[in-house]
Amino acid sequence: MSSIKLVSVNIELDNHLDGVGGFLRQEKPDVVCLQEAYQEHIEDFAKELGMHSAFAPMSNIGKGERALYTMPPFFPYGVGILSALPVQNIQRSYYRGTEEEAKTKPFNGNSKDDAHALLYVTVQKRNEAFTIGTTHFTWSPDGKADDAQRRDIENLLPIVEEIPELILCGDFNAPRGGEIFDIIAQRYTDNIPAEYSTSIDEDLHRDGEKLRDRSLMVDGLFTTPHYECRNVRLVRGVSDHCVIVAEVRKVS
Repeated sequence: MSSIKLVSVNIELDNHLDGVGGFLRQEKPDVVCLQEAYQEHIEDFAKELGMHSAFAPMSNIGKGERALYTMPPFFPYGVGILSALPVQNIQRSYYRGTEEEAKTKPFNGNSKDDAHALLYVTVQKRNEAFTIGTTHFTWSPDGKADDAQRRDIENLLPIVEEIPELILCGDFNAPRGGEIFDIIAQRYTDNIPAEYSTSIDEDLHRDGEKLRDRSLMVDGLFTTPHYECRNVRLVRGVSDHCVIVAEVRKVS
């Protein structure tokens, strides 16, 4: 049976582009899922690496220091997928806001007002199809579930449950062992090895010292029973979130 090499990482806009680009060139994955990415950088990576690309906007945001994120000019940012394999379809399903809002609304300093989508594609390797989805889920203070997250998970679940086979990865802004993460883990296989307690790279995260030694496994790799993940590892030193790397095999 065929397997694909999958990478997923929150790249924090343009703060870690050199590290992300170098990592992708070194690892040569089949599929890459990126969160908190400018659309132009998704397209740049695709061109440089010779990959297909898909993008789902969340909002439009300024560049530079955080104080400038709400200042024009604004640029589309959201989640993206790169694939070295042929892409059969691209779907964007919004569980908060709409795609039109995401395309037109400028960032107002509160990520809770962003639109949120599940972006998913089906890629083909030899005679087998793999459906991969990614999202950047609603942020909540201190990693604790709130009413906004509860509402959005209620909207997201019907979307993913309509997809018969799915590899779901991304930044869920909800730690493993907490309410939101566990809602997903009850329905899908959580493939992040138990030995990892956090997916935050404290050395690169702006709040790293505050988050050091905390259990914040907020990035996930979930699968339906049609897939098996092997050699799953988290890699530090690339972005403010650890990179998830996995081999994914079709089993049914």
